[in-house]
Amino acid sequence: MSTAELATIAAPPAPKTPRTWKFVGTGLWSLAAFLSMSAAQIIAIFIALGLLADSEFSEEAFKAFFEHGGVVAGSVLAGMPAALLVLWLATRLVRRSFVSYLALRKPLLKDIIFGLAASAALLVTLDVVAYFAGYPLSPEFALASVRSARDSGLLWLLLLGFCIGAPVTEEFIFRGFVFRGWSTTFLRPKGAIVLSAALFAVIHQQYEWFYIFGIFFIGALFGYLRYRSHSTWVTVITHAFYNLMAALQALWFIA
Repeated sequence: MSTAELATIAAPPAPKTPRTWKFVGTGLWSLAAFLSMSAAQIIAIFIALGLLADSEFSEEAFKAFFEHGGVVAGSVLAGMPAALLVLWLATRLVRRSFVSYLALRKPLLKDIIFGLAASAALLVTLDVVAYFAGYPLSPEFALASVRSARDSGLLWLLLLGFCIGAPVTEEFIFRGFVFRGWSTTFLRPKGAIVLSAALFAVIHQQYEWFYIFGIFFIGALFGYLRYRSHSTWVTVITHAFYNLMAALQALWFIA
């Protein structure tokens, strides 16, 4: 047996490069996660409607129902496990760890502090822009949700949905799964940040277009923090902080 053949036998097999969903695959799996989340939310809403089956609903009553803080929070929390299950399945199909694929690594304190400071600065900036543009500092949907949750004693549930359910679900999808896939394509990290921020803004159709435009910049900030820190937990914490500040601001306005 020749030396070359011996070297071939002795050499260990080359490790396989970890697979990553690319542009189309990432988009389709993200859509599946979003649809699964939406389906779970619709089921939760129908259950809530069933509990109120004896009530007579006018158009105004339906609007108030869908804007009720308890209903909003309940649907957000109901949709979270459905979305995460789809993301877990997507990572397992490429034989990747859910934690590593979504960059759920322990965040550094300096990255958390930077993210919170940047988020607070952006919140103030958007408030200033809203003020001079003649828009309320808190959108009507947020005011209605916070007011109804407070009046019904469900403010704790609303904060749970706003500060845990929404940040975890949305950040795992957009800054975890979507950024991972799209940043390795022709979009590169900058394109992935911009496009994922645009999609992040579009799904918030409960707000007026002025606020959706602001949500785009919020999503872009979260994307940059994900790129800078290499940790999706930084964006989850920052998102939770931002939602908490927005909820407290709305609570202050209606108080």
